[in-house]
Amino acid sequence: ATLGPPKLLELAVASTKSASLVAVVGAVARAAAGAENAWPTSDLVRLLLAIAKTKGALPAEEKIALLQRAASALTPELAALPAADLVRLVLAISSDGHSQLLVAAAEEAVGQRISCFPPAQLFILTQGLVQGLGGSHVLVQKLIEFWIECLKEPANSADCDDEVTKRRRELEQRARLSADHLVQLARITSSAASNGPLIEAIGGQLLSGGRVRELSEAGRKAAEAQLSAELGLGQYSRRDRLRRALTGGGRSRSCSRSRMVRSRSRSRSRCLNRRLRCGLCQRRRSAGCRQSDGLCCGLCQRRRRVGCRLSGSLRCCLCQSSRVAGCRLSGGELNARNLR
Repeated sequence: ATLGPPKLLELAVASTKSASLVAVVGAVARAAAGAENAWPTSDLVRLLLAIAKTKGALPAEEKIALLQRAASALTPELAALPAADLVRLVLAISSDGHSQLLVAAAEEAVGQRISCFPPAQLFILTQGLVQGLGGSHVLVQKLIEFWIECLKEPANSADCDDEVTKRRRELEQRARLSADHLVQLARITSSAASNGPLIEAIGGQLLSGGRVRELSEAGRKAAEAQLSAELGLGQYSRRDRLRRALTGGGRSRSCSRSRMVRSRSRSRSRCLNRRLRCGLCQRRRSAGCRQSDGLCCGLCQRRRRVGCRLSGSLRCCLCQSSRVAGCRLSGGELNARNLR
């Protein structure tokens, strides 16, 4: 018994995860090419994506035949495809270069539904169209113009906006591209003609928007590579400032850690000095107190007339000499008992 489209699709998807099933892709492709009209459009798109992932598993002539039959079945249904399936289709056939199906999918995505894609899907769509159609294609240029409008800094009119506009901007902020994806977008569109305004918009987002601090270590290295090769962000007009911001961002974390360590060491030193120094004059306790006119004990800082705690009351409370030797300040006439 022949297998239906659901089972064939399961085999094709499994072949992308197991090397032992790669040979099955050819049989699935031949079966699908003979009955492409029996396949649901979403399943046919997923089949093309699975075949694209198993690179080299399908002979070139068989793949061309499958794409031609898939184009005849999918082109009339492009308007009804969900946005996610349309992005999958572009990603599946973009590696095969310029084709009628890719152009038809690009016209539907860019010409009819460009504002319906969230930024993450629009990023993948851009990657596929630049790879398949080239940076000079008119649809790619239109896509880049849309990116420029999306990445422009909004006017400072937050006080005048109503609640609906504020809510829309909050949602846009949450769904925006990550800083790493902005760096990748600059690299993807570097081959596109007239990409200068887009590079300026991306650089402004990273530099003026302060999003350079959101870059991961991999994103930071990718941005530095573009700046060094004068590719993508290397064409940004303020690339020197961006380079300093990338370098300074890496140093700031290490500098803050070193400042924290120095602050802790200073705090420990202050605590130690408080124990070893006089509370009145901050002189070393063993040297005696200057501000108390010699009336404080140099050992324990207790007032001399009260008696010394550290010396076990064996010293004079006035002159700190041994009590049995007599008092120097009183001319030796007072003994330890009279000084209490």
